[in-house]
Amino acid sequence: MTDLQPGERILWEGRPEPGGLLDVSRPGEMVFGLAFIAFSLFWMTKALEQGAFWLFGLPFLVVGMKLAFWRAYQPRLRAKFARYTLTDRRAIVAMHWPLAGVREHALTLTPATIVDSEGEPATIRLHQQMTGPRGAVTESLIFDRIDEGAQVLALIRQVQRGAA
Repeated sequence: MTDLQPGERILWEGRPEPGGLLDVSRPGEMVFGLAFIAFSLFWMTKALEQGAFWLFGLPFLVVGMKLAFWRAYQPRLRAKFARYTLTDRRAIVAMHWPLAGVREHALTLTPATIVDSEGEPATIRLHQQMTGPRGAVTESLIFDRIDEGAQVLALIRQVQRGAA
C-alpha cells in the first residue's frame, strides 16, 4: 500500500499486464554473458582438483548470468512486482521485491509534467524538469503495459489541470 499525504485521494490503482516479450535489445551483451558463463564453468571444473579453489569462479559465473539473462527477464520481473497508483497529486510506482521490501518512486504532477503514451497495452511516461542547487535534473516515472491507458491518461490530464 502506498503512503498517502494528508488529504490525498487515490484516483486509480493498477498493475502491468503480465508476460510481455523478453528484452533482447542487446544481443552482444547476452552472447558475451554466455561466453563468460562457459569460461567460468570450464575454469571451475578444472579448479575442482585444487580443493575449494573452484569457489573463486562463482562471482564470474554470477556476472555472466547477469549479463546473459538479467536484461532479458527484467521487464517480466518488474511486471510481476510493480504496483501503480495515481492520486490527485502524484503518480507512484511501488516495487514489492520479495527480499528487498517495498521501494516507492513518486512524481508530483504539475502542468509542466511532460506526458507520453504509446502502445496497447499502454506505456505512459512522465517526465519533469527539476531545478535545484546542483542544476537541472529530469525526474521520470513509467506506468508500463497498463490496460486502462486512455482512462489513466485522461486522469493524469485532469490532475495537471487541477480538476481532479
